[in-house]
Amino acid sequence: MERIANKTETGLMLTLLVTSMLSMAFIVSVKAQNSVDPYTVGLWHLDEVIPDGYKEITPDATGKNPGTLVAAPNGPLLVEGKFDKAMNFDGNNSVYVPIRFLVGFPPSPQPIYIPVSTSLDISKEIKIEAWINVHGLKNVTYNNIVVKCTRDGVYWQNATRIYGIAVKAGLPQNGYAVPIGALSGYVFTDTEGFNEIVTAEPVVSLNEWIHVAFTRSLTTGMHIYVNGVEQKVKTIYGTQNPAGFMINGTELYFGHDAEVTIDEVQISNLALESQTIAAQIDIGPNLLVAVIVVSLIFAAAWLLRRAIQMWVIRSKSSN
Repeated sequence: MERIANKTETGLMLTLLVTSMLSMAFIVSVKAQNSVDPYTVGLWHLDEVIPDGYKEITPDATGKNPGTLVAAPNGPLLVEGKFDKAMNFDGNNSVYVPIRFLVGFPPSPQPIYIPVSTSLDISKEIKIEAWINVHGLKNVTYNNIVVKCTRDGVYWQNATRIYGIAVKAGLPQNGYAVPIGALSGYVFTDTEGFNEIVTAEPVVSLNEWIHVAFTRSLTTGMHIYVNGVEQKVKTIYGTQNPAGFMINGTELYFGHDAEVTIDEVQISNLALESQTIAAQIDIGPNLLVAVIVVSLIFAAAWLLRRAIQMWVIRSKSSN
């Protein structure tokens, strides 16, 4: 009976120890998946292309907003990037991230939108950042790095820009002379309409990696940064500090109308409320930690008990 009990206890302890080790491995995996900070709504490393049915996608590290490669006629290619691989755009292709599908036109008198993933509908404060290596400038107003838009028809010409960051080819806008190689950032709000700023000087050189960022704050307005340094800007549409909320959209694009290699695109919602952040924290790993701690304490106590028992038995037998 004692041997059976010992075998049972040993089996139980082995089970607990294996469970603990597996749980710890699971926690490491969960932490890796949740390593993106809670303000980040999209993080595309652009270093992987995955077949997905009839299309190819590139994953979003948050798991919410995978991008679809748009071929015209060929999709963007994986090349050496700033960090590991990156995605090269030829000025005709792009990556498309759906936010809402547009249906119901015609015969519907009004467009109908079906939500896909609305985390990219940021209304208050935003940060857009990426590493870029521009290889040439198309003769268009916006050589897009990131652009979110909303469409009320089938074609791009029916799109309204909502937020984004782009490189300028030197074309005049709204009566302003825009420098070749300037950076642009913009937002469209429900009260102020379209608002755009550009850097006062050229900041983009060809075939050189730089980090670019655009932010919109409710208190200080719109700002542009290059390699972490804020740039002097001028306003060419609206105001630098527009009031109101950014409107919703139907889709997001990377590399549209741009000859550029893009790496590490990240979009952050800087105005997430604290309770919203707390709600996004998965309590599962915390519960697992408690289970592991209890299991290890129990295992240590059992091992100590067995050691004492063996010491007592040996002491008796030696006497």
